[in-house]
Amino acid sequence: MELETFKKLPLGGVDRRSLVGLLKEKGPAAAEKVLSDQLASLTPAGIDLPDDVAVLFLGGSNGITRALATQLLFGEKVPVYAVHYDSAKMQIGGHHVAAMEKVANEAGVACGFFNRDATRDKTIEEVVEHLKSQNVRAVHLINGIAAGATKRYEKHGPTKVMDLDVAFDPVLQVPALDDPKAYRQLGLVDVDVATEAEIERTNKFMGDSSLAWVEPLAAAGLIAKGESIVAFCDYDFEPDDPVYAMGPLAGAKILQRKNQQLIAERFGARPVRLCYPAMATTALGAIPGGTLMYALTAQILKERGTYRTIEELAADTMPMFTGNAEELRLDEAYQATLPEFHKRKDALTPADIPGAFSALYS
Repeated sequence: MELETFKKLPLGGVDRRSLVGLLKEKGPAAAEKVLSDQLASLTPAGIDLPDDVAVLFLGGSNGITRALATQLLFGEKVPVYAVHYDSAKMQIGGHHVAAMEKVANEAGVACGFFNRDATRDKTIEEVVEHLKSQNVRAVHLINGIAAGATKRYEKHGPTKVMDLDVAFDPVLQVPALDDPKAYRQLGLVDVDVATEAEIERTNKFMGDSSLAWVEPLAAAGLIAKGESIVAFCDYDFEPDDPVYAMGPLAGAKILQRKNQQLIAERFGARPVRLCYPAMATTALGAIPGGTLMYALTAQILKERGTYRTIEELAADTMPMFTGNAEELRLDEAYQATLPEFHKRKDALTPADIPGAFSALYS
């Protein structure tokens, strides 16, 4: 079976000029509804952190870290600060922030969001000073930065991978997999070779960023030895994944894992690797093969009754604050789907679309 090659475009090819007006008109209400829905189903996990301890997030204004921040702010009443870089006119993140700040202020829970490049020294200095001004004694750091080259190393060369072409919700900026009309085609997408500059940038954002923050946080006395947690959102990719495992994304994740141990040795913080499944986030649309990986594994998980929403995964993450584990596996059910995923993927044809994903929209 020969599949057509299509171009994987940001946000499924949403017209960027119309996006500005659409977000301005509908972004605030959409973000408020997302937050309202999460709050309606939110259950406190009983995390009891000292009043002078805060959680600092890096990256991820529209995915798992947003859900984690919501759980901590409103379920656990923990002060939350976050640094992520969004376009005020073209990304939903700023509207999520505004909705969360409003409710947090009403609830009397401290929070602060910085729309900055998290890898800049000036940003780090500004946030550290702000934390000190808020009488924060100790910080837990959770790194959710997802900004890297979704390409391959030169030694592996370019390739093509199977993927789903799916329309995105232009306001929420996630794939509209709950709408059968959004499934446009099953095809192939090109995967190019990363340049040295792209590899270096990926390592900077996803490999070395935790260490870049922990050093000044520790110098300011905000990393409490034996108390502070330094965690990062990881994806336990398959070793033969043609995109993730054979390019800068894997290289950066491996570097990040090594830096976690270095942070533990140098600063006495507890490193925690948060292993998540593929999720329907904005970033998913950038990874060749990512939409198909999520959609088909989610279909299998729903059939088996083991699917977890992003909000449920956020609640499942709270035990990181109460135990001593250095790895939290939130992807066990997902990993168990992979043999069946590959079996179905190999048999998938354009005629099976969208029926093969009925559990996502029925």
